[in-house]
Amino acid sequence: MKKLFISTLFVLPMTIGSVFNSSAQSFEGTIAFKKQTPADTVNYVYYIKGDKVRLDEISSRSKKVEGSFIIDLKTNSMISLSHDRKLYMEQASSTPAVITGKPEVKKTGNTKTIQGMKCTEYVVKNTEEKIQVTYWMASGNFDFFFKLLKILNRKDKSSVYILQLTGVDGMFPFLSSLINLETNTEEVRLEVTKVEKKSLDANMFEIPKDYAKFQK
Repeated sequence: MKKLFISTLFVLPMTIGSVFNSSAQSFEGTIAFKKQTPADTVNYVYYIKGDKVRLDEISSRSKKVEGSFIIDLKTNSMISLSHDRKLYMEQASSTPAVITGKPEVKKTGNTKTIQGMKCTEYVVKNTEEKIQVTYWMASGNFDFFFKLLKILNRKDKSSVYILQLTGVDGMFPFLSSLINLETNTEEVRLEVTKVEKKSLDANMFEIPKDYAKFQK
């Protein structure tokens, strides 16, 4: 089965009032974002409904959904989907990544508006790993996000370092930038391109009936 991989994280053409409100209800809808490296740009879309999250990876060439993950935040379970082959597979959560050294975490107090949302700057710096990641975090009842990261246990530094932040419950990174401190160059940039609050069909989070289970 073709290996499916996703990058966390990350990151509004509608008005703020129509997308977000002050109620305590968790966000339901879609968040599109892109991951940029010097070699490539890949687009992703989160679909969020209650305790269910679906993450689609969109091919940079065909512009079609290449693979998907369906995650149940309540049961801590994951299913990967191969759409070309109409197969699904249960995915085990990987072991958490180990950080070398002690990252320095700073909430700078700087703010800026990204896609119509007020975002606050957080910086995580690790001189031993020679990495610095800057996150611009927005509030919007994004209760799913940190639960999702802990289930995925991604090894990429953008996903690992954001777990060092405190006081960010319900927030989501609208922009993150990973800098190599040796070369002072940006190696990874994750950025929200669109977010839409809306009701989603529960069938989006189910395995399609015509998909077969992948047998190793």
